[in-house]
This record gives sequence, structure tokens and C-alpha cells, in this order.
Amino acid sequence: MRSFPATKVIVLSMLIGRTICAFSYQQRASAAPTTSLSSASDPGCKQAQAKARDLTETGNTSGAAALLADVYARCPAYENGLDLADAEIAAAQYASAQILLKALLEHQNRAALHSLLGKAEAAEKNYKAAAEEYQTAAQLEPTEANIFDFGMSLFHLDHNSAITILRYGVDKYPSSVKLHVGLGTVLYADGKSLEGAQLLCDAEELDPSDPHPMEILADTQIVPPALEPKITMLFAALHRKYPNDGLILFDYTMIQSGRWSNDKGSVPPHFDDSLKAALRLNPELPEAYFQLSLISAQQGHNEEAIRLLKRAISLDPRKEEYHYRLAFAYRKAGDEARFRDELNEFQRLHTATPNDQ
Repeated sequence: MRSFPATKVIVLSMLIGRTICAFSYQQRASAAPTTSLSSASDPGCKQAQAKARDLTETGNTSGAAALLADVYARCPAYENGLDLADAEIAAAQYASAQILLKALLEHQNRAALHSLLGKAEAAEKNYKAAAEEYQTAAQLEPTEANIFDFGMSLFHLDHNSAITILRYGVDKYPSSVKLHVGLGTVLYADGKSLEGAQLLCDAEELDPSDPHPMEILADTQIVPPALEPKITMLFAALHRKYPNDGLILFDYTMIQSGRWSNDKGSVPPHFDDSLKAALRLNPELPEAYFQLSLISAQQGHNEEAIRLLKRAISLDPRKEEYHYRLAFAYRKAGDEARFRDELNEFQRLHTATPNDQ
């Protein structure tokens, strides 16, 4: 679900977060265990590991971490320690993970350990410490994943440094979708939307089966007019490939409408029909309800506009523009009490810090 407060810094910080979540992964270097005891020789450890995987898949990260703590106590291999630290980070047990990783680093200076430590620091918003750990990991092993993590971690500290590292990554791994997307996203955040959009298009062309680069571009709601024909073509191809994907149809509809490029108020033919078709495929697209509410308001159907705006807010209550529009829809309906309530909520969201939201 998309959630973009009006403040540009918040918008693009959230976009960076989505990019990191979508593409970040840990590459485990093969390593000999720290002791001769390994899970391979202990059926109990192997069973606990299998159960931990099942718990992780069902979202019980705390239970998985507890099981893996027992595995590591019984079978103190390097890989088991790495698995435990990763599980503790997933369960938001950052202090425990940091203690374990630092203990492991006393014996082995591994890129994977620094990478996980960077992940734990970033989760606690210790961005400088995270960048230092990711940098060490990238220096030890300049893999695609490590360069991506290092570059994206720098976004919170220095855009220019982030761009430099990610450009290096794209040059080193020219077929990397994730590095193209990372660089494109940071360029958007730095105000370079044309170059950012071009990189996201390049990423899509590297792997036309992956809709993520175009979804990231759509999340910006900024389509450079010079690239509009190309972006439209790429979304048309995605819609043909995934005709039952409501989000892709919504994005394609918005690109075709011109509302994210240079024709903000346009209502092209069949625009509302296409939005409704997207909602039939995916009824949880708040922006689609919002766009339909604008059409209803333009047509003088104020009660329908209120209904659609309330539905959008139920799906994305932190989107301040929804509250602003709903406030004035209530005023138009003569409901001053609800007008004041929604305007107060808009003002609260507008003045809130990113952490408050």
C-alpha cells in the first residue's frame, strides 16, 4: 500500500525504504564451523532449524529466534550463529544480534557478519554505524548485494556519496536490476527525476518479467514528459504480461492519463472505467479511490466523493491530502463539525515528523 505524505523528504525517504526492503538480501559466504560440532551431525539441531524456517514463514520471528538460539547453543557453528543473528534482527532483537555478531567478529572478520551488523544498526536508525559496517562488508567482498547495501545506507547521510557508490556498482555490475533501481531511486530523491526515471526504465528492460522497477517509478508519481512514451510502453507490456494485477493496471491508467507528468487535471476517456477495473482486481488501492473521488467531485456527486475518500482513508489513514479533500467535501455538504475534524487531522499529519508517522 502506498503512503506518501506531502512533504517531499518524507515521501522519498519512504520510497528509499521500500527499495531497500524489496532488494536487500544477505549472501552467506561458505565457511567452516567455529568448532567441530555442526548441525549436520545432530538430528535435533536439524529438526529445530526446519521448525524455525516454518515459524519464520508464518511470521513467528520471535519463536524462530528462540529455536535458533537453542540450535546455536547445542551446535555452535559459524553458519548457525549467522542464522541466529539474522533471526534476531527479524524479530527486532537488535541488541542480542549485535552482541552475537561482535562476538563472532572477534574470531572471524567476515563480510557477512559486517553486513548483518549493518542491518541491525540500520533497523535502529543508527545510520552512520550502519554505513560503516556496510562499507567494511563491501571492501571485504565487493559483491552486488554489499555495494547495494552500502550505497543505500548512505542516503540518510550524504546523497552525493550514495550516488557515487551506486554508480560504481552499476558500472561493476551492469546487468544488476537492484543496483539500477537503487541508483534511480536515490537520483529521484536528489531531484534528478529524468536520470532516475531512465535508470528505472533500464532496470525494467534488464528483466521485463519484474514489475518492481516500474512500480518504484510509479510510487514517485513523477513521470518526466521526455520519457512518458517509453514508460507508457513498458507499463503496457507489464499489463499484457500480468492482466490480473490491479496495481499494474492502476499505474498504467495513471501514466496514460498524464496526471503524473504534465497534464495534472486531465480526465481522459474511460479513465474512471479503468480505475474501477483496477479496483475489481485489487480492492485495496487507496489512490484509485482517491482519483475516483476527484472525478465524483468534478461531476457534482459530493456524497459519492465523501464515500470514496473515506474508503481511501480507511486504507491509508496517514495520507494528508485525503483528509484535506474530505474536509472540504464535508464543508460542501454543510457538515462543519466533520470539516473541522478532518482539517485538524490534515494539520496534524502535515506538521508531524517522519517518526511520528
